[in-house]
Amino acid sequence: MVSFVDVALSPFAIDKFCHTVTSSWIVGAVFVVAVSSYYLLKKRETELAKQSLKIAACVGFVASLLAGITGHHSATLVGKVQPMKLAAMEALCKGGESQSLTAIALVNPFKQYDYRSGEELACHVSIPYALSMMATHSMHGFVPGVNDLLDGYVKADGTREPSVAEKIVMGKAAVNALMTYRKAKTEGNQTLAQKMLPVIRANMKYFGYGYVENGDQIVPNIPLCFWSFRIMVGMGSFFVLFFAVLYFFCYRKEVSNARWLLILGICSLPMAYIASEAGWVLAEMGRQPWTIQDMLPTWVAVSDVGASSIATTFFLFLGLFTLLLVVEISILIKQIKKGPEYGK
Repeated sequence: MVSFVDVALSPFAIDKFCHTVTSSWIVGAVFVVAVSSYYLLKKRETELAKQSLKIAACVGFVASLLAGITGHHSATLVGKVQPMKLAAMEALCKGGESQSLTAIALVNPFKQYDYRSGEELACHVSIPYALSMMATHSMHGFVPGVNDLLDGYVKADGTREPSVAEKIVMGKAAVNALMTYRKAKTEGNQTLAQKMLPVIRANMKYFGYGYVENGDQIVPNIPLCFWSFRIMVGMGSFFVLFFAVLYFFCYRKEVSNARWLLILGICSLPMAYIASEAGWVLAEMGRQPWTIQDMLPTWVAVSDVGASSIATTFFLFLGLFTLLLVVEISILIKQIKKGPEYGK
């Protein structure tokens, strides 16, 4: 990294930041809804609860729409710089033009999908042209599948994307040239060092593939990506509808009489957290095996810290944060039961 500003202000970083923040607004709004719904069901703090629901409905509805917009933009960026993640999200074996977006399908969540078989997903229900529109902003745009990315394909602009086998050859050339360059610099052999520079520059784009042995290593866990994406989007769509209905009842009806809506408000609380976590699972598992896309695979980025040290640190943090979680939840429950009048 030569410029922190370029990293922090990259389109990907800005979009991820905005998507994370708007998603957190949804979680906050749902939390307010759940607490306010609890008060109305208990017929206490009614005026506070009604006003809180109005604010939460407005914030939640706007945040849900913004999360959808930033999510769509994020999917477009993923299609450009992380096409394998997009293919895994869709369990898309063979890509093409005018691709549909899978709404639901039966994908075994406990077994890696056999992408080489090319079989159509069972119970497949899709939205025509939606995937091409999401990834390319064109109904007839080309979206590569897992096999296209492994075997190579021709892009829309006529250029050819190399196969993984070709990228491995170029990556190994870059790795070997860099090693030779470093050794030559150490030994003071400037002629050999300069000779290696063009080789490094020509193949640096696929440097990380120099550590890859076969194509299967660059395919993420397809079922995990497939289902986490649908959980995130499904619950996100639910919240758009939920906050719209809540807004209508808060301003046009007597929300305290809509017992079913108040119960749904409480039940929606864990859904908000699940949706948020599903988004993080997709973001981090979909990028596998890259620590840095096409440049550094995870098994090369492993530090030389011993496994025992890592395990000790992990369980210390696990115990600490579990304790903090229990304490935080107990404090929240206690304060909610007391209500605002006891906090004066």
